[in-house]
Amino acid sequence: MNNKEILTPGASAHDEDQIDLVELLFKILAHWKWITATAFIGVALAFTFNHFAPPSFQVNSTLIVKDNKSDGLNIANVFSDNPLKGDVSIDNQIEILRSFSLNHQALENLASDISWYKAMPIGDFNVYGREPYRVAFDKTAFNLKDVPVYIDPIDNEQYRITVDASTKILGIETEVDFEAKAKFNEPFENQYFSFTIQKTAPPEEGDFYFVFNDFDKQTLKNIDKLVVSRVNQNADLIKIEFTGDNSLQQLRYVNELSNVLIQYGLKQKNQISDNTIKFIDYQLKNIVDTLKSTSSQFTEYRSNKKVFDLGTEASLVAEKLSDLDSKRSVARMQLEYYSNLLSYISKDSDMKNMIFPSVVGITDQGLNSMIVRLSELNSKKEALSYSLHDKNPSVQIIERELEYIKKSLEENLNNLVFNTQKELESINNDIEQVNKQLSAYPKTEQDLINIKRMVDLNNELYNFLLQKRAEAQITKASNVPDVDILDPAREVTVTQTGPRKKINLLIGLFAGLFLPVCFILVKDFLNTSIQDQEQIERISSIPVLASIIHNNYKEALPVNEYPRSILTESFRELRTSLDYLNFESKKKVIGVHSMIPGEGKTFVSSNLAAILAMNQKKVIVVGADMRKPTLHNYFGASATPGLSTYLIGAHKLEDIIKQSQFNNLHFIPAGEIPPNPVELLNSERFSSLIDELKERYDIIIIDNSPMSLVTDGAVTNKVTDTNLFVVRQNYSPAKLLSLLQTLASKHNMKKVGIVINDVNPKRSSQYAYTYGGYYSNKSGYFSEK
Repeated sequence: MNNKEILTPGASAHDEDQIDLVELLFKILAHWKWITATAFIGVALAFTFNHFAPPSFQVNSTLIVKDNKSDGLNIANVFSDNPLKGDVSIDNQIEILRSFSLNHQALENLASDISWYKAMPIGDFNVYGREPYRVAFDKTAFNLKDVPVYIDPIDNEQYRITVDASTKILGIETEVDFEAKAKFNEPFENQYFSFTIQKTAPPEEGDFYFVFNDFDKQTLKNIDKLVVSRVNQNADLIKIEFTGDNSLQQLRYVNELSNVLIQYGLKQKNQISDNTIKFIDYQLKNIVDTLKSTSSQFTEYRSNKKVFDLGTEASLVAEKLSDLDSKRSVARMQLEYYSNLLSYISKDSDMKNMIFPSVVGITDQGLNSMIVRLSELNSKKEALSYSLHDKNPSVQIIERELEYIKKSLEENLNNLVFNTQKELESINNDIEQVNKQLSAYPKTEQDLINIKRMVDLNNELYNFLLQKRAEAQITKASNVPDVDILDPAREVTVTQTGPRKKINLLIGLFAGLFLPVCFILVKDFLNTSIQDQEQIERISSIPVLASIIHNNYKEALPVNEYPRSILTESFRELRTSLDYLNFESKKKVIGVHSMIPGEGKTFVSSNLAAILAMNQKKVIVVGADMRKPTLHNYFGASATPGLSTYLIGAHKLEDIIKQSQFNNLHFIPAGEIPPNPVELLNSERFSSLIDELKERYDIIIIDNSPMSLVTDGAVTNKVTDTNLFVVRQNYSPAKLLSLLQTLASKHNMKKVGIVINDVNPKRSSQYAYTYGGYYSNKSGYFSEK
């Protein structure tokens, strides 16, 4: 068998790729109306979105962080391998700005208990700053949070309340659905709400609702929309960016958040001075009472004993004892301070209430530096704990430095305790020696000296504490914040970030073009049916003889009614291919097959016969599909008598040959459906019939049953010299091409060719020019008849 009687010139891989791209382009362009429509819809949707979508804005603010590095011990330098060294202060300020506590405080300061919105088709508008009404309520009263309450004015006196939402009440999901009437400026109260709607300026047109804000949830939302970053590594500047749907509200929030940060830092600094003043005031209260008591006792004793002045030697002893008492008092105070500080450190107590060493007269610069640093780090750690996890690098750096300082401080304090105890022992020994000298004086002078010692001691402590209190007040007054506002958020710097109108229009256009093209390509990729001639040629070596155009007409034989149509032209192409294939044969027997029902083999058989008859050939079509006969319908005749009744001997040949509307075209219908069509077609009577028909006709066309279901077509192969397999575009499974090839080889079929039926000319590059050019109305063929 030679399956390649008709061959096309070979194509290179590059040519095949070009053909594939052309085919792909024509498949897409075939849906240009649909693609244009979806592109228009995409742009229209984008335009609608731009018009109705709520706007979004971004506001900016810049803060400057002052350089307040301590001249004392800076333990951060110990961690020299840390890339964040020197940036801890600014990084801490950034995290403090993003902390829950500061953002929550900013909301509370702004009294953002209620938010008003205007209902819109695409997202609701935040109308902060132009609220239609004022809502008065008692903060202690119960009001559901985050539940929309619609307010619709009925007249100048009344309004309608509508609520339809789902929310959690005491942890239980609850449907809140009610409608009520209320009067302006009068309280409304039910089980869910308690408020008063007060009129302000006349509201604009539209549907408005308000919600009672949940500060905790609102805080988390604001943190998500807040971006805090360092401007650059060479400047101690922090940039705040905040996005939202109302620029006025955002401006006020960012500026308030900056003020809260400044007040927070100042409060942390003032805490030290406040603790010092509080401690000194407590000590002063006790000393004042003691000083009054001892002064009165000293005066009374001198009056009662008639002793007004001490002798010279006694005065020197008294002065010496007073000086030692003062030193011992200071040493005891310092020893108590060291012990308390050790207790603080060992118990990890709250360092906020810690008193600084200078308050009790300790001037050790190293100790003071470590205490200051310890207090600063504890404050920063506390602030960061609101927004960062314990494993965050910034928190871990602070914890490492805290541990280092505590360890160093504990060693230093133990040494100071030991030294102070030794100092106290020395002072006590000196006092004991002076007291021995004092015992030599009369008892009156001894008592007077002891009383005077108490007066002088308390008076000196009183003056010392007053001086420290004044220093603490000066320190507090001189405290300045670590952060200042360089550029507050201003209306002039507000940028609108959405909707992005031009980008949205481009996205709409792109989506309108891209989505249908993707759908077409995906649909084509998932389509397992035969698409075009190139696909067949890639899978099968059997040549494609013609592509029959889709029949848009109601007629079963359109080649007769529409001789100038592109459909008729495609049958002429098939006729030419058959002439070329069978140029050496004068009498042709053509078997027309299909693999599955519905591929149009009978349509091809009957119209091929008609086009051959129009070429002055005597043609007969034999309806060999006796299982589901349809040939007679194409010629408007009865199915009986026909081939089956002839093969069983019930009728003669002249009885079954029917005349068509063409002079040169006859047909034999299939006849009644027999129980054994294969045996009838394999009989000698069928072979004799074909031989007899060869004597009478130039061309015999045999319309066979589908070969993938039965073997009828294979049986008729013994009498055919050409075999056409009809496949249908977008219908016949492509996998059947391999089976077709196998059957053709197995049954040794002669001169096999494929005919593609039901081809859409608009989606075929082969017929695109023909369909749109020569056969269009512009070519002058206004009628296809």
